[in-house]
Amino acid sequence: MRKSHCVLLIMISSLFRVTGSFVHPRFTRNLNEQRARLADGSGRVRTNFAIFSVRPNCEEIDQCEHTPSRPTLLTDCQLAGQWHEFCEDVDQIMEGLVSPAPESFHVLHSVMSKINAKRECFSDNIPEVNVVRSLDDLRTLSSFLVKLKYAIELYIDTERLKWKLIPREKCNIALVHPWGCVQEGELELYHVSDPLQLSRMALDLATKTPNDPRSSCKIEDIAKQAQKRLALTMGSDLRGPTSSDTSFNFALAGVQHSSSLFQNLSCIGIHELNRSGHRSSFKPKNILHMVEKFAASDIHGHQALELYRVAGVCLEKKGYIDARLIHSLKDGSFGFHCDRPLIWLWRFSSRQKKVSLSGFLLKSNDGKNVNWDEIFDDTSKPLVCDVGSGMGASLLNLSVLASLDGSAKDKSNLDSDALQIPWSRCNYVGADLNRAMVRFGNGVISRDVARRSGRVHFLCFSAEDFLTELLFYPGGLSLIMINFPSPYRLDGAGNTQLPSKRSNQFMVTKKVLASIAELLDGKGAGGLFLFQTKCEDVAIHVKNECLSLGTMECVATQYPIEDIDLHYNKIGKRPKRVDEWLKDAQSAERAEGSTYSSTPLLPTAGRPETEVQCSHDNTVVHRVLFRRKFGTTDQ
Repeated sequence: MRKSHCVLLIMISSLFRVTGSFVHPRFTRNLNEQRARLADGSGRVRTNFAIFSVRPNCEEIDQCEHTPSRPTLLTDCQLAGQWHEFCEDVDQIMEGLVSPAPESFHVLHSVMSKINAKRECFSDNIPEVNVVRSLDDLRTLSSFLVKLKYAIELYIDTERLKWKLIPREKCNIALVHPWGCVQEGELELYHVSDPLQLSRMALDLATKTPNDPRSSCKIEDIAKQAQKRLALTMGSDLRGPTSSDTSFNFALAGVQHSSSLFQNLSCIGIHELNRSGHRSSFKPKNILHMVEKFAASDIHGHQALELYRVAGVCLEKKGYIDARLIHSLKDGSFGFHCDRPLIWLWRFSSRQKKVSLSGFLLKSNDGKNVNWDEIFDDTSKPLVCDVGSGMGASLLNLSVLASLDGSAKDKSNLDSDALQIPWSRCNYVGADLNRAMVRFGNGVISRDVARRSGRVHFLCFSAEDFLTELLFYPGGLSLIMINFPSPYRLDGAGNTQLPSKRSNQFMVTKKVLASIAELLDGKGAGGLFLFQTKCEDVAIHVKNECLSLGTMECVATQYPIEDIDLHYNKIGKRPKRVDEWLKDAQSAERAEGSTYSSTPLLPTAGRPETEVQCSHDNTVVHRVLFRRKFGTTDQ
C-alpha cells in the first residue's frame, strides 16, 4: 500500500462522530430490531443472559479478563507484512472503510485471522457454530467500520477465507458469504450494543434495582459482554472521550474484579488522546472530562500515569491556563484523591434518591452479623469508621495515605491533617443505606487488592445497626465520622421532604450519639468523633445533643470561627436556611467559638466529596470534633 495513500487515510476522520453509539444511521433500524429480540414485553433490554441459547464462552471470557486488548495501531507488528493475507486489493478495501481506515482494516483483518485459524470448520454446506459466531461478529463490525454504500463479501480461495468490499446495491445486505442463507446465530448483547451502551445498562440496573439480589450478577455479566466487545472491536467504537464515560459508568455500577476492563478502557483513552487530542475540535474541556472521569473510576498503574501525562501534554499545547493542574497530570500526582474527580462523584450522589430508613428496613436482607475476621486481614488494627459513608471517597483515600511516621517522601496530601492519626496503620469501614454507593466503594477495593483489600470495606447497614456491630470489632477505634447527613427540616419552613428533627428519619438521633459515646469509651483512649454539616442549626443541635449525654466533650480547634456572620460574608453570603432559622430564634446560639473549626480537620486528600464541593462553591462547613470525657461513667 502506498505511503501517501496510507497517510491520507489516517488524516480523514470526519466520518467518525464523537457520539455515544458510533453506528451508521442506515443500521439504526436493524440494531433496534436486534435489540427487540433481546427485550422482554416491557421493551427493556433483558440482561439475564440465561435467556440466550448461546451462553458467553467461559474460555473467551477468561481470555478477555486476563489479556488486555490494545487500541488498533497502523504500526502493530501483528499486521506488518500481512495486509494481503486475506484480501487481494487492499487499496480498494481501504476506500470503503471509515476513517482511520488502517485501524478499521486491522480490526476486520483480526476477525478474518480467527476464522482462518479454524479452517477445518469450513464446509461446502453449513459452517460450524464458531464460524457462525464470527460471521455475526463481522456483521457487527460492518455496521460502523464499513462505509454506507459497501458490504463485505467472503469467498474461499485455496482453502482460505478471504474478503473484499462490494457495492451495497448489488446485495442489499451487510455480509455476503459462501454458505448461502445461513441463519444468524443467537446474538449476544455485545453484538448489538457498544461498551458505552453496555455501561449505561449496568448503571441503570445498579441505581434503579439496587435491592434486587439478581442485579449484581447481571451487572457482572454486562461487564463481561463489554470485555468481549472490546476484544472484538479493539476500541474502534469508542472515539473521543467516550472511553472515559464508559469507565465511569462501570465504576459507578460497582463492577467487581474487572481490572483488565478498566485497563483496556485506559489504553483506548491514551490512543484517542494521541490520535486526536491535538485537534482544535478536541476541546480542553473534553480532555479534562476524560481524565476526571478516569480518575473518578480510580484507575491506577502505568496506564493511568501515561493517560494523565498525555492529557497534560495536550492541555499544555492548547495553552490551558492551569499550570498547576498540568504539572500534576505530567508528574503523576493526579488521581482519585483530587478535587475534580471527587466533584464528579458528588454530582452523581447528589442526584440519587434518598433511601428512607423505613423503606430500607422493609427491603433489607442484611440481618446477619458482621464477621470482622473475614473482612480484615488484621483485626488488631484500630478502625476509622464513616457512618453514612456515601460514595466512600473519604475512607478510600484515607486508607492509602502515608502516615506522619517519616515513611513517606511526599506528605503534601497531609498538609492539613489536624487529627494526627497514623492512617496507614488503620482499618477502614463505612456503612450506608444506598446499595449502589456501597457497591461503588467495594468495586474500587476489588480492583486495588495491593493497597486496600483486607483493609477497607463498605456495608449496607442503618446507622444504629452499624454502630452495634462495631461493638464487636476486636481492635480499637481511632475515628468515627458523620459527614454531611441529610438535614432535618425547619419547623414551619424549608423543604417538606426532609425528615423532622425528632423523627428517626434524621440519621443523627440521640441513640446514635449514645452508641458513638459508648464506642469511644469501650475501644480505648484517644478515639475521636468528627461531625460535619453545611447547616449551622444542625451543627448546634448535634453538638448540644452530644454534650447533654454528659460523656463527651468538644475538642478545641486550632483555627476557630470567631464570628460566623463575618465568616459567611467573607466567602459569599449567609445561606437562606440560616435566615429562616433565625426568624423564629433571633437569640439562638451560633456556630462560632473554639468548638467550630474554620479549616478542614481531615487531610486534604481525605476529604469526603461533599466537603470538596463545598470548598468549590464557597459554602461554609461547620466542623465539630468530640472525644470521650475522661472520669465519667455511662449514664
